[in-house]
Amino acid sequence: MSKKIDPRYSPDDLPKVKNPFLYLWRCFIKIFCYVFFGIGTFLVVIFCWPVLRLVWHDKATFKYKGRIFISGILNFFVQTMNFLRISRYQVDDAEKLRNLKSCIVVANHPSLLDVIYTFAFVRNADCIIKAGLKSSPVSGIVRPLYISNDGDWDEMVKEAKKSLDTGANLIIFPEGTRTPRHGTNQYKKGAARIALETGCNVQPLHIGGGDKYGLGKYDPFYKAHPTNAYLYKFTVLPQISMDKYKGLSPAIAAKRLTDDMRSSIDSVQD
Repeated sequence: MSKKIDPRYSPDDLPKVKNPFLYLWRCFIKIFCYVFFGIGTFLVVIFCWPVLRLVWHDKATFKYKGRIFISGILNFFVQTMNFLRISRYQVDDAEKLRNLKSCIVVANHPSLLDVIYTFAFVRNADCIIKAGLKSSPVSGIVRPLYISNDGDWDEMVKEAKKSLDTGANLIIFPEGTRTPRHGTNQYKKGAARIALETGCNVQPLHIGGGDKYGLGKYDPFYKAHPTNAYLYKFTVLPQISMDKYKGLSPAIAAKRLTDDMRSSIDSVQD
C-alpha cells in the first residue's frame, strides 16, 4: 500500500512531459548533481578540512574562515548547476545578502536546494543543526562550525548570541520542514524567540521562482519537473527591527514577530 501524501504536496496538477528526451536528460543531470555534491562533500572532509584546521588554530578564526570556505564551495556547486542548466537563479539584491552582519535570516523552504543557495549567498552564515546530525557523514564539517540543538534552550540561545555578536548571520527556516507546493506550513516561534532574546534584526527572504517538483517533500529524488528547468528567485525583503516589540511580554512579542515574518515573506507573489 502506497503512503498517503499530504494533498498540499500533491503533484497531480503538474503538466505532462512534452519532450521525453529533454526530461530524461534533466533527470540524469539532477542525479549527476547529487553524486557530484556527495563526492565533493567527501573530498572536503578528507582532504580540505585537515588542512584548514592546521592553518587556523584559533577556534573563532577557524569558524569564520571555515564558514566562508563552505559558502565558496556551495557557490561553486550553484554555478555548476547553473552551467548545466538544471537550476538557474535570480537574486534581487545579492550585495545586501553578501554583506549582511549579525542578522537572523528567515525564509520559506520550498525545496532541497534552499539551504545550499542561501549559504552560498550569505557568506558568513551560521545555523542550528539537529542533534541527530551527529551520526551523519557530513558531521565532520558542520559540527565544528555551527550551533547544535542537543543542549537546552538557554545554552542554544547563548551560542547563537555569541555567534551573532561576531558578525555572523543565523539562517532559520521557520516552517521547520519544506513548504508545500500549495499553501504553507505554520511558522514555529523559535526564530522569533531567538531574535528577541539576542536583540538582532530579522532579515526575511522569499524563495520563489518556478515549481520545484523533484526537490520538494515526498518527491522522488530521481524525478525532475516535467517541462522546465528549476528557477529560483530570491527576494530580499525589508529588515524587521526588534525595537517595535519592546515592552511586550515575551509570548506576545514572539507571536507578533512570527506573524510579521510570515506576512513579509507571504507578501511576495511569483
